[in-house]
Amino acid sequence: MHELTEERLLAMWESGSGQGPCVRTLLLATAAAPSGDPVPDRTLGGIHALLLGLGERSFGERFPCGAECPACAEPLDVTVETAELRPAEPPALSPRTGRLRIAGHEVTYRALTLRDLLAVDPGSPDARRALVSRCVLRTVPASRPLPDAVLEAVAGRLAELDPGADTRLDLTCPHCGHTWPAAFDVAEHLWAAVEAYAHRFLHDVHTLARAYGWAESDVLAVSPARRRFYLEAAG
Repeated sequence: MHELTEERLLAMWESGSGQGPCVRTLLLATAAAPSGDPVPDRTLGGIHALLLGLGERSFGERFPCGAECPACAEPLDVTVETAELRPAEPPALSPRTGRLRIAGHEVTYRALTLRDLLAVDPGSPDARRALVSRCVLRTVPASRPLPDAVLEAVAGRLAELDPGADTRLDLTCPHCGHTWPAAFDVAEHLWAAVEAYAHRFLHDVHTLARAYGWAESDVLAVSPARRRFYLEAAG
């Protein structure tokens, strides 16, 4: 696995600024994957495994985040352990396939991949149909467009093929006691950590450039511990 150095982190943040969530997910997963890994063709569970590993190596095993209780609307501060987000079994790297019979059709389908998400505009009104349709490999008899009943049946089975694709946490509100399953977007929280680090680093560059006339490359060449000393000395 590659380590996320400060230089690579900054380059990735710059490339992903202004991009959509799927492109940022691709950037993060590519930074975490071995060279030559077919990242877009990994299952979503496989992508999440890459992101969790990258997050642990770069920022530690905890994601601080917030939530709002759907029952009483109280804001909550939540710290999520990366271990909570991992499925019981390791995710499959390539999509598993399944079969079902529904509405007179025998359907062969596969798990979603990152390439599927990249190919579909999430803002389009038929985004869900387009995504699920990409998972259908074959129907007997052949049928295009696919009936709604077929697509809904396939959509209901996708989690079985890739348990790590759906990252959810069971939260309990300390104010009213309400318990609910909350979705957790691993890529979104990891990107927020990358963005926060990039902003802090660039602020350090600005401060040290004014104090010592350093360039960004000079700041990158100094370890974080020594950089903190110079920042404190600069006032």
